[in-house]
Amino acid sequence: MIWIFLAGILVGLALSGLYKHFVTDRIMDGGNGMENPDAAFLLDGDHTYVNNSVLWPVLEGTWESEDGRWQASISEESGIVLSADGETVLESPLDFTYLRPGKVIWTELEVEEHELVTPDGASLGRIKEFGYEAADGEGSGTLELKLERPDESEETVTFQKTQEQEQ
Repeated sequence: MIWIFLAGILVGLALSGLYKHFVTDRIMDGGNGMENPDAAFLLDGDHTYVNNSVLWPVLEGTWESEDGRWQASISEESGIVLSADGETVLESPLDFTYLRPGKVIWTELEVEEHELVTPDGASLGRIKEFGYEAADGEGSGTLELKLERPDESEETVTFQKTQEQEQ
């Protein structure tokens, strides 16, 4: 009986060693002999990784809608300032988090306030969805803002980056 128990332990140790060798040492690190999280967790077309500090430089800067009506200024220190027709309608910290491995094209951006209001108090709508959509190639991503207007219609605003934020 004790021999069967010892043989089971020996087989378990052998299998765990094989698992470590082939799965964790070879597959997860790409056969390089060491862990390389950048190679294992490529997340979007801008080649940013599971590290929010790498995505901030991609987001920071001035963004504008195609028709020029909407502008967004993003910086890590001050968050986002969103303007419509030259009037500020939102000032908020900006949060986002990468949590899952694999290629991610859409990154949800979170703001504290979801209601866009002009300085004179008129509502432009409520943010339904806001995020960054990556595309292959540097600088080719867009911001996308989906609004539910006061009349319950929906509007989608797409922003292109116009200039980088100065450090």
